[in-house]
Amino acid sequence: MSLDTVDIVNAATLEKVILSQRVASFLKDGHSEEERTAIENVARLLAQDVALQVRETLAFELRTCNDLPHDIAAKLASDIESVSTPFLATTEAFSDSQLAGLVPHLESHAHVTLARRSDIGPNTCHAIVTVGDEKSVSFIIRNDQVTLYENSCDVVLRRFRSNQYMMDQLSCRIDLPLSIVEELTHRVSEEYCRLLIKTYDLDATTAVEVTEHSFSSVVATQIENASPAQIHAYVIDLRKTGRLTHVMVLDMAKQGRLNFLESMLALEAGLTLAAVREALYSEDMADYVRLMQQANVCQFDAKEYRKIVLLKGTPAVH
Repeated sequence: MSLDTVDIVNAATLEKVILSQRVASFLKDGHSEEERTAIENVARLLAQDVALQVRETLAFELRTCNDLPHDIAAKLASDIESVSTPFLATTEAFSDSQLAGLVPHLESHAHVTLARRSDIGPNTCHAIVTVGDEKSVSFIIRNDQVTLYENSCDVVLRRFRSNQYMMDQLSCRIDLPLSIVEELTHRVSEEYCRLLIKTYDLDATTAVEVTEHSFSSVVATQIENASPAQIHAYVIDLRKTGRLTHVMVLDMAKQGRLNFLESMLALEAGLTLAAVREALYSEDMADYVRLMQQANVCQFDAKEYRKIVLLKGTPAVH
């Protein structure tokens, strides 16, 4: 490309940049329907221009124009980051439903821009937590200027339930539905669990249960790769220090850690592990009931343990 050609291209780009500014100014003012239609068509062409500078200028200038045709606004919103970010950070050209419908078609940078706004509606919030990545969803969670309704919180719990950071961040909100609070108490770290109890004034019974479940999570992590012998030694230590509870044992059993259950029953019943296993996995219900009685296990807990044993089956390795 010769120098003359470059100058011509640059001149043409500069003219379109100036035109973009004029188009935006025109659309912000009142004009006849015919004039407005003609200018909107010019804006559509500029929104598709190959020159990035032209599209950036148009998007920046139109960010405060609230009466935009949906197709123009959507085109600018779905452009590359330098075009869409200034536009999405400010525009009020979309209704909550329109913006929510657009979210699945936007890139991550656009989701983050929207998630940081203080005025996005519940439909848009729900769309972001449904399709957004961890970064954009975390911005929504930490945005205390928007309301997260129960259906949106449910989605966050379902998508990120194994992500400790996301669960802890969600627990910091002060507008959570009680059903979400109760679910979170089993998924956050101990520090944030206590914060939930304090913030939402959970009753004493719930607080104790929550604390026990939280401690169970810590125990589960500590024995994750432990051998049956190491688990038995750990259970002995918990019992000596008064920290062994049926809530904890039930949590461990539900995770398939039947060795933990076996050790507790052996200690409480004063039996060997071999004797406990024989009764625990026996097809004769009388053997099972006798074991529960010897271990002073209440009827409710005994039923829960039985369900788990039948579901999980006899461990392959003891």
